[in-house]
Amino acid sequence: MLKIEGKPLEAWQDPSARPYVQLQRVTRQYGDLYAVDNVSLDIYQGEFFSLLGSSGCGKSTLLRLLAGLEMPSSGRILIDGVDVTDVPPYLRPVNMMFQSYALFPHMSVENNIAFGLKQEKLPALEREQRIDQMLNLLHIESLRKRRPDQLSGGQKQRVALARSLAKLPKLLLLDEPLGALDKRLRENTQFELVNLQEKLGITFVTVTHDQEEAMTMSSRIAVMHEGQIRQVDTPSGIYEFPNSRFVAGFVGSINLFEGRVMQRIDDEVLIEGAEGEHYRMRSYQPLAIGLPVAVAVRPEKVRLSTDLADAPNRIRGKVQDIAYLGDVSIFHLLSASGHKIQMTLTNTRPITEQSLNWGEEVVIEWDADAGVVLTE
Repeated sequence: MLKIEGKPLEAWQDPSARPYVQLQRVTRQYGDLYAVDNVSLDIYQGEFFSLLGSSGCGKSTLLRLLAGLEMPSSGRILIDGVDVTDVPPYLRPVNMMFQSYALFPHMSVENNIAFGLKQEKLPALEREQRIDQMLNLLHIESLRKRRPDQLSGGQKQRVALARSLAKLPKLLLLDEPLGALDKRLRENTQFELVNLQEKLGITFVTVTHDQEEAMTMSSRIAVMHEGQIRQVDTPSGIYEFPNSRFVAGFVGSINLFEGRVMQRIDDEVLIEGAEGEHYRMRSYQPLAIGLPVAVAVRPEKVRLSTDLADAPNRIRGKVQDIAYLGDVSIFHLLSASGHKIQMTLTNTRPITEQSLNWGEEVVIEWDADAGVVLTE
């Protein structure tokens, strides 16, 4: 087994690993609209993979293409090495959990779970064993005889998931699976879903517009925009090393400082901003002198400085707004050159002892490796 620094490679890092799901130059066109535009994507067995993007970006269309509910205008879809591009949904080794849950209102919980098993003509004894297994797995044994109108939102979500898993699909597709739950229940269910997926070993592909949800649950994330995939990486890779201004701004909060490359010093570059300020950042990619770039720094990487001397990555500013969120406080600063900067500080002391107030002048700074240099 190949390793990096003594650690086994993940499947997507191993050049010899075969993808479990492959989309090859897939396009879905409606007239002049490209809902999915020439998408190629590899997903590996046992992954919890998320398609993340805003409404209308094409993520749900891509999920429906995997399910066979829609057919691509061009391109190929393979699952476990088999070309399923033209295969109808009921013949694919796939099941889908819809955002609405789509439970049959006149059926009990156990009959909802049994529906797909009856369609496959599973023997009665094996069917009952599978129902019991799903009820126990999702901790809904006591709901066996209830109908959907007698269930809470969280209970409906569990029943829908049990029904989707009962056929033991090779691939489970989830369309905004937690969207109908309240915030606290959604947070708890995220961890339960991850634990369930790891226990079963089934490949999950989920669609969400919730960044926190995608970051919490996913082995990898594909960020989508206007029918295209802008970046595929692990949650930490997406957050720490976005590949474009769009991804940096879409996932989490970001400070962007525009400028031009002035000088390269070993593995760092010196960048001059539009108002004459300077930034010194770590960058391993070759950047031409004079190239327009953006310095991207997350708010939590910015810190207060007691050094008043001018230096790269050090900016004077004035506190404009303060948002107290309990565990952290968010400060909006305005620099002398007109930059709006966001800084996040952990509240290790009571709010009454906070040292920063509205209108206060401060000096902030960040390290050369605290952000990335973007060319797109």
